[in-house]
Amino acid sequence: MKHILLLLALSLPAQAIADGYVLGAGRWPCEEVIRVYEKGTPSEKGELFGWFMGFWSAATFQREAGFVDVVESAGGNKIAEASVVECRRAPADTLLFRVTQSMIENTK
Repeated sequence: MKHILLLLALSLPAQAIADGYVLGAGRWPCEEVIRVYEKGTPSEKGELFGWFMGFWSAATFQREAGFVDVVESAGGNKIAEASVVECRRAPADTLLFRVTQSMIENTK
């Protein structure tokens, strides 16, 4: 019984990560992200930029100090601009959180 409980306990963190859910603008396809960035209402732009800041900020708690330094040095506007550039390169139906995850994973 102890072995079963140990296996369950070890599997819970991985399961919790796999079952995540993305709220807000992160679920928008890139074509919507580009539209909002270029012509969106103030409310839409606020949601988009707020999502960028929150997602990147959360990543700084999970990565090494060098990553934190890169994010801090770049700042919010450059991160948002770079994200839109990446969305322009991606297929139009690619979800923003996928683009952003890739950017975060590839930031050294």
